[in-house]
Amino acid sequence: MKREKGESANNIWDKEGFLMCGLGEKNKIIARIKYFRKCCRWSRQRIARGYADCDKWNMCRYLQNLISDMLQDLRDKRHSSPGFLGENYTNEDGILVNDTCHEEWDKILDRMIFLWRESNEYTCTRQNPYEEEYSKAHKEFTEKYGFLGEKLQTEKELEENRKRGGGGTVHFMDELPEYKEISDQYFAEEKKIEEYRNASKDEAMDMLKEYFFSLWD
Repeated sequence: MKREKGESANNIWDKEGFLMCGLGEKNKIIARIKYFRKCCRWSRQRIARGYADCDKWNMCRYLQNLISDMLQDLRDKRHSSPGFLGENYTNEDGILVNDTCHEEWDKILDRMIFLWRESNEYTCTRQNPYEEEYSKAHKEFTEKYGFLGEKLQTEKELEENRKRGGGGTVHFMDELPEYKEISDQYFAEEKKIEEYRNASKDEAMDMLKEYFFSLWD
């Protein structure tokens, strides 16, 4: 779902939450009333202790969004910059000043914001070029053979499943020649993107350590 400008991904009262909570429920109105009550409880928890139960369910994503949003707000609205940055010089009035620190601090904050957002799979700018083709192939595979490829099970596998009392053997797209190439291409690219996101996270952590005590205004 596309977010409104300035809307935080950590907003408890996110429209997507209310839309998703009714999926699979017989009575969507009751489901949304229950979700509304949860949002009230989570909001009280945020006020009382600074975080809600829902923040713990995916803490890494919560922190990725929170840190990048706070850094952006600091960058846009701050009143000062660390004095150890830039260069001191004497102006025409004979006063020692340092106004070059602001531009340097802007660049550092911009880099940190960029890295935190790149580390997040939902805001990363790197996209899989095979996404559309893979999704089309996966849909076709699911229609033919089932979501977990259950229609590809052999008689031997079916018999073994019956002996176990249920369950099934999972089959994947890359087991079939017609889907192997796109499957391999897609997951190879996913691996590269994951490595890029990890590298972004590591650099973001290093910068956070370096400038941690300078993050104030």
